[in-house]
Parts: sequence; C-alpha cells; structure tokens
Amino acid sequence: MTKPIETRGLALAGFLAALAGIVDAIGYLHLGGLFVSFMSGNSTQLGAAIGQGDLAESGTIAKLILLFVAGAAGGQIVATIAGARHLVWVLVTVVLLLVLAGALDAAPEPMVLAMGALNASLRRAGNIPVSLTFVTGVLVRFGQGLGDFLTGRATGTGWLRQAIPWVGLMAGVILGTVTYDWIGEAAIWLPVGLAALLAACCAAMLETD
Repeated sequence: MTKPIETRGLALAGFLAALAGIVDAIGYLHLGGLFVSFMSGNSTQLGAAIGQGDLAESGTIAKLILLFVAGAAGGQIVATIAGARHLVWVLVTVVLLLVLAGALDAAPEPMVLAMGALNASLRRAGNIPVSLTFVTGVLVRFGQGLGDFLTGRATGTGWLRQAIPWVGLMAGVILGTVTYDWIGEAAIWLPVGLAALLAACCAAMLETD
C-alpha cells in the first residue's frame, strides 16, 4: 500500500519532472540540439566534439555543463539555508532564474542554472528515490523492479511508481515542444508560471502540515 507521503511526493516529482521537460525542450530547440538539463547527453556531445577537434562547439557545451554544476551547487546552498522550507525556496530560485531567461529572450544560461538548482528541491518521495532532470536512473530502477517482479523477488506493482517522473518528463517535453513551435521563445513563460504555481502549492502544503 502506498503511503500518503509517498503518493504526494511522487505526484510532486511528476510535476517537477514535467517542469524540467518543458524547459529542456525549449532549450533544446532554441540551441539547435543541445540540452539545458540533460547533462549526460551534453557530455556525450562534448566528447564527440573534442574527438572531432571542434573547439568552438566543445567550449559551448563545456560552458553549459559548468553552469549546470554551478546551478546544482547554488540550489544545494539554498536548500541547506532554507532547511524545512527548502522545497519552496529552491522553486522560488528556479522561478527567478527562468524569469531572467524570459527577460533575455530565452537565454540558455539562466535556464541551465535553474535546471541545476531544481535537483535540490526533491530527492525522495517517502522511501522512493526520485530523479527530476534526468531519467536514466529512473528507467534503471524501473527495469530492476520489473526484473524482480518477473523473477518473484518482489510482489505487487509498487515498482510501477518509478515510472511517474519519466511520464512527467515526457509530458513536459511534448508540451514544451508544441508551445515552442507555436509561440517561439515566448514559450519560456510557460515553465515560469508552472514553477511559480508549484512553489505556491508547496508553501500552502507546509502551512497545512
């Protein structure tokens, strides 16, 4: 049986992953094939660019990776200072960075910083680890859970909950792509609104707990 805290946490993880998916889709289309949250993909492209001797492309990708790391560090600092209210304040930080991106016509730098920081908002839903801006770990845990279920090492379908962040991310990517194709760089204001709404909801939940 899923505990209420896990249910709420997994739902929140799904929405946060959707936020990351929207931003990553906008960044991917705006940058012509580079990512603002999926650093595994950027790392592969960085290695390929270095191997091909493309120093200009290497520098562009390396800057994105460094900014993501800086954002993750900054998000962790905010979370540490905020303590029990870390989820709200990390999301407020994300909102401010995305607003800056919107003011600068979907500039990728604040988007990357925001996505790095987002990872400090939520790491677990009860006892279930969650990933927000990348899905490799999610799919590995889902596959391992499926393997345990098929071999009888685990009963029930609790392992299916691991797919929630992936579903959220995919929904966000689709929504971000459709919106970018429709209104271009102005699409960045969609995740601004979603991040602000999530921050407000989290603040409200803290007041009622």
